[in-house]
Amino acid sequence: MVLVLDISLSMNVLYKFGVIQRVIERILGLAVTFDDDGQIDLLLFGTNAYQLPPVTLDEIEGYVERVILSQYKIRDATNYAPPLRLLLNKYPAPQPAPVFVIFLTDGGNADKPASAEVIRELSKQPVFVQFVGIGKEDFPFLRKLDELPGRVIDNAGFMHVNDIDTIKDAELYDRLLNELPQWLEQAREKGLL
Repeated sequence: MVLVLDISLSMNVLYKFGVIQRVIERILGLAVTFDDDGQIDLLLFGTNAYQLPPVTLDEIEGYVERVILSQYKIRDATNYAPPLRLLLNKYPAPQPAPVFVIFLTDGGNADKPASAEVIRELSKQPVFVQFVGIGKEDFPFLRKLDELPGRVIDNAGFMHVNDIDTIKDAELYDRLLNELPQWLEQAREKGLL
């Protein structure tokens, strides 16, 4: 399981008020039952992308303050392609296990053509990206990526939440995993797993 977090300027309030820490805690709760290594691989992105130390039960307390905010500056720009390229390079086909990615952002990006191209490339690999748009924006580009033509298989989903703190865990997990079973079936049929 991989969690990809937007660290652009517009996300600052979500980091400062603990929302992102709570999101990581909730995703780790899913990961310990869903993933056999009991950890979350974590990527940050703004203008560029950064691989962070994995999040484990032993490391979760204060992770955002200790690992993210103390070492990474909030960035002005938002580019989706850099973290998607990191995923492309880290998880080539075939993989022994599927890679489920939760990609959290609160806004649009400056690199739409490059991002769409990397999603197409990722469709040849055992990687499913669940985009999560958080906040009041409509997220037209994330909706477009969910329906993007030219992919080997449908390797992306999209969900929108205004306030992630108000969604109960069961509903959050159901919505995050909604498209995963169909993707797993298609990935096996195409020999990606």
